Amino acid sequence: MANASSNDAAGADAPCACASYRPTAQFKPFEWIQGERLDASRQSQAAFLNDARDVVQGAQTLVQLLGWDEDRRDAASSDADPAPLFDAGQRSSLQRLLSAALGLLHERIEVQCEALTG
Repeated sequence: MANASSNDAAGADAPCACASYRPTAQFKPFEWIQGERLDASRQSQAAFLNDARDVVQGAQTLVQLLGWDEDRRDAASSDADPAPLFDAGQRSSLQRLLSAALGLLHERIEVQCEALTG
């Protein structure tokens, strides 16, 4: 996790490319793996996969929300158009949150991969 904090500091200054990503396909929510029926080693793996799926689904939802809000910001040229929900600081904070969450997920994936190969 020490690496995650250094990644967070570096990511705080860089704009998040994921905020400009607009998926064209409808995102299908994941179904959870029921770990109760699995042996102990597989329960741990199932818990990790469920957590990873939650992070991915949450990130996808946040990207869609940020895209929707950017569209509102772009359209807010007249008083009749609705104002965006987020100001620039809030939008930047949410983009950093996305970056940090995906960075932490990446770190956990690497740990899982090392455990399988090591």
